[in-house]
Amino acid sequence: MKKIFITTGLILLISISKAQSSEAEILAEKIAKKMKDTLSLNDTQKNHVYDINIQLSNEKMSVRQQFTNRDSVIINLQRIENKRDSLYRNVLPGEKYALYLQKKRNLVNNQ
Repeated sequence: MKKIFITTGLILLISISKAQSSEAEILAEKIAKKMKDTLSLNDTQKNHVYDINIQLSNEKMSVRQQFTNRDSVIINLQRIENKRDSLYRNVLPGEKYALYLQKKRNLVNNQ
């Protein structure tokens, strides 16, 4: 009986992990596609943006698993999110990076 509970628990954890992973992949693809369209990125740049978003998502998932205190989670998630622009800067050429920042500001400021 105990083995059944353990096996069921493991299957449930794996299923949840895969669901979170697929959600992250869907979101990363959506962001990469949107940036490709709005910034006229080539396929290589789009793929780099996708990879960056997957990387950030994995880091965020790790933080959520590592910390139980809500404040610690929020602080660490914000640290991860603050890396996004510098990671994009390495992928996007100057004029496209500037356009990205402009569009981001407009989105944040609801303009």
